[in-house]
Amino acid sequence: MDAEKGKRLVREFLNVLHSGDADGALALAVESPKLFIFNNEVPDGFRMLAGIIPSMFDGLPTREFTAQYVDGNTVISRITIRGKTKGGEEYQNYYTFFVEFEGDKVAVMTEYMDSAYANAKFAPPS
Repeated sequence: MDAEKGKRLVREFLNVLHSGDADGALALAVESPKLFIFNNEVPDGFRMLAGIIPSMFDGLPTREFTAQYVDGNTVISRITIRGKTKGGEEYQNYYTFFVEFEGDKVAVMTEYMDSAYANAKFAPPS
């Protein structure tokens, strides 16, 4: 895959996914794409992510791509995601995504983030 094309496809896919448009994201993926979070497969993961992200933030979060690397059909992206939580707190977390393509379609995405930080920001008050 051409490096610039791969980077662009990841940005487009994540923009659609994080907007809450599950069908739009799935249109950019193979028939049965896989999502892994910390190496654990999430059943129907893209639909789940598209549904949960808008419910966690007051407005859509922003993404700052701080680095992208391409190796064959895999694009690795470092991203800072920022937004305001539904609880009114500022959120800024650091993510790494590994996205594998089949042609121009997303086949597998693996996501890593600071989960302790995310849990502290999104966990219900005790």
